[in-house]
Amino acid sequence: MSQKKVDAYKKEKYNRKHAKKKYSVKKVTAYVAATVIAAALVIYIGYSVLVATKIITPPVPTTHIEWSDSEIESLRNTLIQNGDTNVKGNTTAETTAAESATQAESSTAAQSSETTAK
Repeated sequence: MSQKKVDAYKKEKYNRKHAKKKYSVKKVTAYVAATVIAAALVIYIGYSVLVATKIITPPVPTTHIEWSDSEIESLRNTLIQNGDTNVKGNTTAETTAAESATQAESSTAAQSSETTAK
């Protein structure tokens, strides 16, 4: 063998471990990339089927509406009159009821304190 061939063989032998490592890293990277792409494709197809069969509905952009206090109060009162128990917040009907309940409690407390004082 010529010296050139011997040097090439030694260089190849020296780099053999590095070349194997490089090959295996490329192989693992390719598997990971293929798996991610396949998963994304499956998820996209599944989502498209769910939307097409109307099992789920995609989110719809909403618009923000500014309501005045009187409009909000009117809406709350209408909901309360229709029997909606999920209405939250202060309404005049709730405030009046709460005030009368507070007055009744304070008058009961005053009467009981008077009877204990006697």
